[in-house]
Amino acid sequence: MAEELSLYIRKGGLVIKKEIIKSGGKVAGEYLYVRHGLFEAEAEYDVEDGVLYYLQICWFKRCFIWYDGEPDAAPPMQLLKKTIAVFKELSGFSNVAAVVVKTIASYIRRSSRLRSSDPAHLGSCGAGFKKI
Repeated sequence: MAEELSLYIRKGGLVIKKEIIKSGGKVAGEYLYVRHGLFEAEAEYDVEDGVLYYLQICWFKRCFIWYDGEPDAAPPMQLLKKTIAVFKELSGFSNVAAVVVKTIASYIRRSSRLRSSDPAHLGSCGAGFKKI
């Protein structure tokens, strides 16, 4: 395995580093690192298997690491929205950025406080449930 620097941008408080991981001359994966002020994130994606191997998001020196699509602790919604905004901008030239956006958006949908399968909230809005 060899890592090849594909992109490096450093301007003001912004740092973007993209590396292509090659195995036997073929692209096997992609690594992306982003730092902007107190926000820092890095992700590694396996192109062949279509698997996001590693995702870490840090904010105010507190880090959240994703395993199998779930973070090790619940990150603040503001951090998730910032991460989606940053990686959505980068998804035009990075496969791993697009996968990170999908992973976090999926996590937000799954961790929503109001679930459609929970009928408790339907009684108050007159959706056919009668209070007894």
